[in-house]
Amino acid sequence: MSEITFESIVHNYISEKRAIGKQFIHEERTLRRIINLQQEIDHGRPVLSKELFKKWAEKTSWENDNNRAGRISVLRGLSNYMIRQQYKAVVIPVKYAPTSDYNYVPYIFSERQLEAILEAIDQYCQSSQWVFYHLEFPVVFRLLIGCGLRISESLAIEKDDYDHERQTILLRKTKNRVERIIPIADSIAIRINEYILVTQGLRVFTDSDLLFPNPEGNQYSSGTYYHFFRRILWQVGISHQGRGKGPRLHDLRHTYAVRAINKWVREGKNLTTCLPYLAIYMGHSGLKSSEHYLRLTTQMFPELLAKVNHYYSWIIPEVQSDNK
Repeated sequence: MSEITFESIVHNYISEKRAIGKQFIHEERTLRRIINLQQEIDHGRPVLSKELFKKWAEKTSWENDNNRAGRISVLRGLSNYMIRQQYKAVVIPVKYAPTSDYNYVPYIFSERQLEAILEAIDQYCQSSQWVFYHLEFPVVFRLLIGCGLRISESLAIEKDDYDHERQTILLRKTKNRVERIIPIADSIAIRINEYILVTQGLRVFTDSDLLFPNPEGNQYSSGTYYHFFRRILWQVGISHQGRGKGPRLHDLRHTYAVRAINKWVREGKNLTTCLPYLAIYMGHSGLKSSEHYLRLTTQMFPELLAKVNHYYSWIIPEVQSDNK
């Protein structure tokens, strides 16, 4: 029987997380750093000591509070696992690793701004000498704006994932690793069909399984689209507020959700019924993100505050307290 070490415990912890569907890539890198530190302090013994926690919890000069909380959260997850497996481990209270999911305030684009962005993308791509911009980028951005997809989900779509008869797209490579099928509007389906028709005679497209391949036939990086998006924002006069402040490419997804909730509230729809549909459509693991979008909606459209507060204060208690 092989000797149990701290490193072997960590490996088992990672295996458990991945067995339940977690990618755990970033966390694995952090855990490797913890293994190295634990080797210095506890020499690889199967323990998670108070000394290790204190050293790991020290804030470095180059990180902010969120990064530090994230590091501690990874160690806390390991601690809980070790305690559950009856190994010796210090208990790390949740206060040391607060989950502040929404410290970033999304930039919600107006209808006029979205129209200007799409118009600028179309004009740029029509005048561009690079044929791939002309063919792909206008379609992908319409998926981001009109369907609320993540950029990673959009770029991973394969040709067989698009059903032009049912006007649906199968998303297989998602953040939470749960496949979902989304319906798309007629206008977006028309653009995709036109795009497929034009690309049928180009080898880089016909040889690739991807619906939106790069010039080498591989998947685009999200960074390529982000930098292009920054260029378009500058062109339409939307200033960037600096690193970590946006607008970000992902804010198109936030905007989609807020627009959907705004429409439902104005139409008098029952949000108790609608929010679960939004969560499923957008691939959320629960209702928490959808409820966050409801709060954003009341901030962006204060005239809806009374209606939302009257019917849905149980979802957004902050609204109720603000009225006191």
